[in-house]
Amino acid sequence: MNGAMITKAKAPAGKRPAVYFLLLAGPAVFMLLFFYYPLSSILTGGLTDDQGHFSLQRVTGILQDPYYLRIIGFTIWQALLSTLLSVLLGLPGAYLLARVDFRGKRIVRALTTIPFILPSIIVVLGFVRFFGNNGILNRFFMSLFRLDDPPLRILYSLKAILLAHGFYNFPICIRIVSALWSRINPHLEEAARSLGARGMRLFFKITLPQIMPGILASAALIFIFCFMSFAVVLVLGGGPRYTTLEVEVYRLAKVSLDLKAGSALALIGSALSLLFLYIYIKLQRKSSQAGELQADFEKKKLFDLLKKPYGLLFLVYIIAVFIIILGPILTVIVQSFQRRMGWAGKLSLSLEWYRRLLFDSTAYLRAVLNSLFFGFMTVVLALPLGTLFAYLAVKKKLKAAQFFEALMMLPMGISSIILGLGYLKAFQVLPWPLVGRWYTIVFAHTVIAHPFVIRTVSSMLRKIKPTLPEAARSLGATSFKLFWHLELPLIKSSLITGAAFAFAISVGEINATLMLYNPDLITMPVAIYRLISSYNFFGACAMGFLLMFFSFLAFLVIDTLGGEVA
Repeated sequence: MNGAMITKAKAPAGKRPAVYFLLLAGPAVFMLLFFYYPLSSILTGGLTDDQGHFSLQRVTGILQDPYYLRIIGFTIWQALLSTLLSVLLGLPGAYLLARVDFRGKRIVRALTTIPFILPSIIVVLGFVRFFGNNGILNRFFMSLFRLDDPPLRILYSLKAILLAHGFYNFPICIRIVSALWSRINPHLEEAARSLGARGMRLFFKITLPQIMPGILASAALIFIFCFMSFAVVLVLGGGPRYTTLEVEVYRLAKVSLDLKAGSALALIGSALSLLFLYIYIKLQRKSSQAGELQADFEKKKLFDLLKKPYGLLFLVYIIAVFIIILGPILTVIVQSFQRRMGWAGKLSLSLEWYRRLLFDSTAYLRAVLNSLFFGFMTVVLALPLGTLFAYLAVKKKLKAAQFFEALMMLPMGISSIILGLGYLKAFQVLPWPLVGRWYTIVFAHTVIAHPFVIRTVSSMLRKIKPTLPEAARSLGATSFKLFWHLELPLIKSSLITGAAFAFAISVGEINATLMLYNPDLITMPVAIYRLISSYNFFGACAMGFLLMFFSFLAFLVIDTLGGEVA
């Protein structure tokens, strides 16, 4: 009898893997249809000739064309320079957050979430209105020194791209490096000082080797962001001289309508971005291992630091960081409530642009409603897909879970511009229309957002102690009751965080949307781009403030629930 009972008890367990793989079919089919199938169309488009036969002619043609080689070289070069600038700007801030205690530290740390909160088009808009030829900074210097011409001519140049990338990405270095720096025992530095090491020698010999994994990990991540940057280069590059891979793929697909050449170039860009993503993952693991050292120690006071000879440099740095981060953002907010009286008249406070956007123009009101609708629908799709996969991979420990996780997380390494091109190529041959439909944009947003849901939910699932489910099973709880009454309440905050991530990503997404939208499906980021292109900067600022409001609202939920943004 006991043997029969044991056999009977084991039978359901033997069937569970089949059930789990059946559940996994949902996320797998979605990814197959709306990520891998469009991606395969780019692969076949770049690796076939006009007759549809396998050929490297298009790829080799691009690699032998001086024009495209210059674009590839410039893409890598600007990403390297942007990364170097971002790291140099971020290291002093990382030191302040890791080793110095001062009032307002939480505010400074909150500012480091800016690149994760602001959509890229807002960065572009804020940069133009703050650093532009007619921007706040130039007008201030012209008024102060009574100049006739703007002293800072930055726009539509490599300088503009580098500064915008630096502004957008140096907080990433601050967050990652400070997290590691704060875990390193300062007694090693004290021992080195007792042996005569001082100043830069102490930093390069003792401190730098310990924080180097964090520096390299942050640099690799920043490089990937700059390499795949689109909106910043599209607007601030000012033309073909400063074109990158992303912008050229967009131009070939949407302007020249040359999908085959765009596919070949996208194939090269995808291979490079995946290579850089692999390097980042390896470096990030080393950074995590280095962060296992942890020590409690007394931090320096900011006032004591400022009294030292180099203290003035830190004061200048703190002021500059506040100006660099808050200047463009505040400029967008303030100018959204301004209007110019006459062609060259004075500025006055007004709600005119909000009235025009929300009440006088159905197109721009539609942009707001479309963005909110796409964000809501992205949450509806991305949250269950990401949660289901995370639960199966973490709690049920499926075979080849790491392999499946890599397949599900791959969209993080593929540019959304390239994803949009894949949709154009793959879905234009279908008997039913998909391109230019609202659900196609939602599918693209879901593909982009769901890896963040997986990451958020899986990290919380791993924190659940195995003894809790085991105790529930010993009391007779079924798998459904175990999930519904125990595991679901424990991961509720991560579900809300994942939903906020998905919503914020969808609301701020512009790359794939520019490739797929039609005039009836315009979104807030696309509307801002069109307003900038028509030099309606005050209207762009008003739409930008609305976009910032929804983005900040989503990340306020994440911060309140303790979600991770880096």
